[in-house]
Amino acid sequence: MAGKIKHMFAGGNTPQGFFSYYDYIIPIDAVRIFLLKGGPGTGKSTFIKKIGQEMLERGFSVEYHHCSSDPNSLDALVIPVLSIALIDGTAPHIVDPKHPGCVDEILNLGEYWNESNLVNNKSSILACTKEISKYFQRAYRMLRAAKAVYDDWEAANNEALNYKLANQKAADLIEKLFTNVNTVGHGKNRKLFASAITAAGPVNYIDSIVIDLSSRCVLTGSPGTGKATLLAKVADTAIAKGLDIETYHCPLDPLKVEHVIIPALSTALITSVPPHNQPTYGATAVIDMNDCLDQQIIHHLEPVTDYDRTAFWELFSKAGMYIKDAKKLQDQLETYYAPNINFNGADTLRDKTLARILTMQQNNK
Repeated sequence: MAGKIKHMFAGGNTPQGFFSYYDYIIPIDAVRIFLLKGGPGTGKSTFIKKIGQEMLERGFSVEYHHCSSDPNSLDALVIPVLSIALIDGTAPHIVDPKHPGCVDEILNLGEYWNESNLVNNKSSILACTKEISKYFQRAYRMLRAAKAVYDDWEAANNEALNYKLANQKAADLIEKLFTNVNTVGHGKNRKLFASAITAAGPVNYIDSIVIDLSSRCVLTGSPGTGKATLLAKVADTAIAKGLDIETYHCPLDPLKVEHVIIPALSTALITSVPPHNQPTYGATAVIDMNDCLDQQIIHHLEPVTDYDRTAFWELFSKAGMYIKDAKKLQDQLETYYAPNINFNGADTLRDKTLARILTMQQNNK
């Protein structure tokens, strides 16, 4: 029986630029981390995908960590049961060995390129790379502007928020979740993204992350209604009670929690907001934080929130267009590299790496 796949992102395009949670891809006690190095178009994503597919066919469940600019490309593969990962360690998510030899090692696909031909295309490669950077910087400026507008939108709704009621909703949920939890110690928090702002538009993989969980609580509500605060309280309580959790963060504010997974309780708390609206059918509970808003104040502030909503989506969409433009240039950049790669050599390295992984699996039995 084939294994299962969880899809996610370890980094994202944010108002702060590219934001990385790569340190959380695999725990510090990993058995082996293969770091792939090499330029664009050298086959790193294909290398990762093919090993992932081989492991799936052998019955192993895997995690696919997608590229936040191009979700069709993979930046990492994790085989949780073996504590093994393959990670693209090139820019913008530069990853270097922390424990060389005993845990981490570099697989350099750059060994298989025709360097002289690449040198002949040096001026084109440098110019294309420079333009890609410009488009990403424009995208990040648009996201910063969108975030500022979103903050104003939140602040307006915050004026109408009944904090006592919002805090009570959080307290009721915490009591429901943790009343019978009696673990010892301090839990760990694995931080990642379930969604990303990509060249293909906003992409969300939360469904693949929660599919095997028996309890799914969906949080709805306008910006500024306390959803992230509620989730932060749940996360802090779970950790204090010794439960390991996964928190998935918002690309617009990478420090803000968007979803919380508590594996020991088989529970997911999911935020449902545009552009990633989550279906509430099948949910074990729905918490609507708009219940905590004073509708009279909301009506009074409608001109503010209407303007903010329109301005936000215009800026957000413009950022996505710039990321799409960067992707087109990235595809062009890869055309300078791909014809000058000895893919037979890379395939041989992949086969050897797969054989080593399977040997590690045998040794762990």
